[in-house]
Amino acid sequence: MDFLNTQPALPGGGRGDLIDRPEALGRWARATGEIGPHDPFEPDQAEMQETLRFRAVLREGAESLLAGRAPPKTTVSAINEKLARSPVVSTLVEKGAGWELASRFAVGTATVLLGKVAADFAHTLVSGRPDRLRRCEHPGCVMLFIDTSKNGKRRWCSMETCGNREKAASHRARARRSGTPA
Repeated sequence: MDFLNTQPALPGGGRGDLIDRPEALGRWARATGEIGPHDPFEPDQAEMQETLRFRAVLREGAESLLAGRAPPKTTVSAINEKLARSPVVSTLVEKGAGWELASRFAVGTATVLLGKVAADFAHTLVSGRPDRLRRCEHPGCVMLFIDTSKNGKRRWCSMETCGNREKAASHRARARRSGTPA
């Protein structure tokens, strides 16, 4: 969902874009851990266009899930295309008394990064819980999140930001109604 949330709402309306330039995409990918801090990553303009188109297609798929519908065929096709072009590196590692096969994406290009994003979105679909995809309930917030709470009743993208703002606004409204200072 981090990838879909790279177009946050701006104060006063409209949306920003956290990945509108190659260096911004690199900063975002490093900050989210999608690529390592020292991994080479320099997307060109064509990869940037592909990245922004793919984000729009995934957003369309997420909106369909939020509406209780299956994602459009265009979303599924785009995910499959990205998965097909994305190399996975597997490593055999010792785990206790046995072995485990650890896999990771060999990120170095935007194409591979988008393959990882596609795999994350696909995992949401195959997890059996795409109904846990939520839109933040704070007015003006456009963030999406996967509700991992036990009861499935999470309302905010983040309790530290939107949840806190809503609680503070509710407290001020109650104080105004009762005539006590907030």
